[in-house]
Order: sequence, then C-alpha cells, then structure tokens
Amino acid sequence: MSRYIVMLFAIAVLASCGNGKKEGVSEKAKTEKADDEATEEKESADADQAPDINKTSNSVRMTGKLALDPQNRADISPIAGGVVRRILTREGYRVGRGQIVAYIENTEVVALQRQYIAAVSERSAARLELNRQITLTSQGAGVQKTLQQAEAAYAMANASVLGIGRQLRQLGVNPSSVSLGRITTLIPVSSPISGIVGKINISMGSYVDMTTSLMTVVNNVNLHCDMKAFEKDLPKVRIGQIVNVSLTNSPMVKFRARIYDINSTFDDGSKSITVHAKIIKQPESKLLPDMFVTGTIE
Repeated sequence: MSRYIVMLFAIAVLASCGNGKKEGVSEKAKTEKADDEATEEKESADADQAPDINKTSNSVRMTGKLALDPQNRADISPIAGGVVRRILTREGYRVGRGQIVAYIENTEVVALQRQYIAAVSERSAARLELNRQITLTSQGAGVQKTLQQAEAAYAMANASVLGIGRQLRQLGVNPSSVSLGRITTLIPVSSPISGIVGKINISMGSYVDMTTSLMTVVNNVNLHCDMKAFEKDLPKVRIGQIVNVSLTNSPMVKFRARIYDINSTFDDGSKSITVHAKIIKQPESKLLPDMFVTGTIE
C-alpha cells in the first residue's frame, strides 16, 4: 500500500515538472514573437516611404517635336521663270533678310525694260506739251479743251511709267538704272527672312519657274516645342506651366519650356491636343527643327 502511494506521488511530481516546462517554453515563444514584431515595426519606420500614388499621378508626360512658326521658315522661289546663272550662298550659310542668294536669267525682262524706257520718254513729251498748253492758256492764246487733253495724256503716260516701274521693282530691277539705259537680263532672288540656308535644290544652268523652290532658309532662334497631350491629361495642362523637356534620341540634352498656347481641337485620328511651349533657355547642344522631344509637367 505504501509502495502504491509513493508511485502516485512520483507521477504527480513528473506531471508538475512537465507543465512547468511547457509554460516556460510558451512564455519564451511569446516574448520572442513580441521582440520580432517590435523589430519589424522599427525597420518599417526607418525604411523609405513608398511614393504617394495620388501625387505621382499628377505628372503629365507628353511627346512631340521641335517646330518653327511659319514666319521663321521660307522656301525661296523666283518671281519669274528663267535659267540659273549665279548662286551666291551655300548650305549652312547664314543670310540676312533681303540678301540676294541667286540670279535668274530671263530675256523677257528685257522687253519690260524697253517698255519702261518708252513710257518714260512719252511722259517727258506729255509733260512738255502740258507745260506749253498751260503757258498758252495763261497768255489767253490757248484753248481749254486742248489743255484738258494735254493733262489727260500726261496722266496716262505717268501712270504707265509708275506701273511698269512697279513691275520692275517686283522683279528686283532698279527702274532708275533702266531709265539711264542700263538694261539687264538677270533677275535677283532675295531671301525674305534672316536665317540659315538649308537644302539648295538648284544648280547652275538649271531652268526654274515660279513654282520651283530654289532653297530653304530657317531661323532656329525661335524654335518651340509642339507636344501631344491626351484627353485624360487635359485638366492638368494649363498655359504658363513649366515643362521639363529632353531630346528623345539624346536624353542627356535637357532644357525647360513654358506653355504659351493649347489647341482648341483634337488632332485628326487621335484623342490628343497639341500643346505649344516656348523654350526658356537654349541648351548648349544644337537644336534643329523636327527633333523628337519628351516633356513632363510636374
């Protein structure tokens, strides 16, 4: 009997030790878990914050190209047909507004110069007759009707001189030189703007007419950006905003531009509108028309 009681006591002691051990392990696990959670919270606080989606969605990305206003690009054509006799510039050269870049030979201009000389002569004769009739009338020896006819003849002769002279000036021929007998067969061709000569489409001896583009001249000083903004981004685009721009094919070339105009209609075939931005400061790298650009409005 006593032996049975001793065995029961031993079993109770062992059970008590087992429970104590399990409780100790459980408490240790809870402590380790709490430490791990605290460490994770600290590391999360120290880590970089993820970008705010609402903020990044406000940026607008646009693509387009560099462009020129129409008044800064010119196709030079002769005002009359003829044969190219002289070319006074080269591709890449700078020319000024009104500078002669070529000479076209046209024999028909000779006939116009002869008409001008004849008209000047007729006007001189009409002036002499008018002065004579005025003198006679003042002396009471003239006839009023004859004076009126002299006045009409002079007016017609003067109008003819002025009209032909205007035609000569339009062709680049000086009427004063023609009146002195200096007749020419060459018509000068001038550049309508200042800029850089682009492609030259003619050669010596080639025939050209009024529809022929002799060469192009561009003024790159006033380059601007034409970029496309899609419909979903239009509420975020406003005149006066600054655009960070880079060349699509040379991303290292960066500059800034300011939006000065936004088209009022969608471009054909796309739900986008052209945004015009003026370059604030030219970069060191050379910019040319039609270069592709990428712009971002922050």
